[in-house]
Amino acid sequence: MPVTAFLHTHILVVILFLLLFIIKTGLLLLNKRGALTRLRNKTKVAEMILGTLILVTGGWLLFNYSGIPGWLITKVFLVLIAIPVGIVGLKRENKVLAVMALLFFVYVYSIAETDSLAMQKETPENTIIVTPPETAIADTTEAAASTPATAPADIVASLNQTALTNGQTIFVQQCATCHGEDGAKELSGAANLIQSQLNLTDRKQVIAKGRGLMPAFGEQLSEQELEEVAAYTMTFKK
Repeated sequence: MPVTAFLHTHILVVILFLLLFIIKTGLLLLNKRGALTRLRNKTKVAEMILGTLILVTGGWLLFNYSGIPGWLITKVFLVLIAIPVGIVGLKRENKVLAVMALLFFVYVYSIAETDSLAMQKETPENTIIVTPPETAIADTTEAAASTPATAPADIVASLNQTALTNGQTIFVQQCATCHGEDGAKELSGAANLIQSQLNLTDRKQVIAKGRGLMPAFGEQLSEQELEEVAAYTMTFKK
């Protein structure tokens, strides 16, 4: 998938850029100014390439993001501050500015990994439907029939082997890179499908329309395939 390729490229260049900046900041803090100067001279071209790749891949991912959350806006804002601060700090050999920029970069990376300004992963999807007490009894029978999220074993039983295998094949090809073949990989903010509270219908909608960096598959998969993949993801629930 193009989104996955751009995402992995973006993560790689960010890590390389961060490692390079950490090394330079370390040399500055250790007062090894001669080594810092030599390293800066040798890595000018590499820095230009990494910076360009970060902007291109980051911009493309931002353009394809389904709904821009507050943490992402904050991340972009902090990056725009950290880059010039870091450049000035290293160029003028100012330890305070260099450390400040490094802290910004580390914080931004933590935000990206957790999708949260508090650097803590939130409950997947953050949406749990609670049935009001006055309607709980009346809806019990209907909920049991229409919300198979509570009975993954029934999902497997309701699918014939061909449908289950097809759903698994599509999932492994299109989704396992970020979700993992067990549904719990959580790469770059992907939901943990074992813990997800979404029911079958909601999962099918997310697969069809996309969410966050997850692309929409509504135009690539048929209604039956969407149903099969959504049903297959239900089998991860414990």
